[in-house]
Amino acid sequence: MTKPQISREIAAKVLHTVDQGLSRGLGGPEPGKMCVEAAVCYALGLPHGDDPQCVGNAVRRFKIRLNDSNWSSPEARAKGMRRVAIAQLGSDQIDQQAFAEEVTLQVVKQLLPIALRAAGSMTVDHKDSLAAAAVACESITLFIQTREVALQAKYAAAAYAADAYAAYAAYADAYAAAYAADAADAAYAADAAAYAADAAAYAADAAADAKKEKRDSILSMAAEIATQALIKLGSKGCEWLDLCD
Repeated sequence: MTKPQISREIAAKVLHTVDQGLSRGLGGPEPGKMCVEAAVCYALGLPHGDDPQCVGNAVRRFKIRLNDSNWSSPEARAKGMRRVAIAQLGSDQIDQQAFAEEVTLQVVKQLLPIALRAAGSMTVDHKDSLAAAAVACESITLFIQTREVALQAKYAAAAYAADAYAAYAAYADAYAAAYAADAADAAYAADAAAYAADAAAYAADAAADAKKEKRDSILSMAAEIATQALIKLGSKGCEWLDLCD
């Protein structure tokens, strides 16, 4: 297959398609009823599918998992993912392992603490250990540190996981983050990092009153983590992020 050419015009068409709503799962070849990668295929005039070729494999896996996370509505999914939908264009040219490591680092640093504190808000006996694990996550600066702190977070959450859904979700979050940090394959690591982000949203969801808003907020943070990683690594689509303003 000839690799499609991307341009500002294509980016604008992707954004227009995304803004009509994104489905959970591949969906059908109709704006408002397709996933984020299918929206790129649609904008490029490709057959309906989720592999537009101009998106790197690890980036694509992260995006598909995040797209299929538990957003409150197709509109919320589109709003949260519109920037990363543009930034990902041309990401087949960036280092996929570097992308997977960066998103894993930031998911552990930014999102895992939310899950741990959400679980901690629902317990007295385990609150201090969960808070300590959250601080440890926030303190990391290097990818090499992610596996150790994610495992510590997993052990802290495991003590309480059988008693509360938020703690179980925090445990799943930490487990996925540790797997992402340990995975040799960039695509598997990116997929696990996105799963960890979804688990963080579930944990916060269980502890929050305004559940839909909290869930969408955390998933949107995960999308922005990916966007910032793409900016850092020089993905071509980042040149057209001004279209999102």
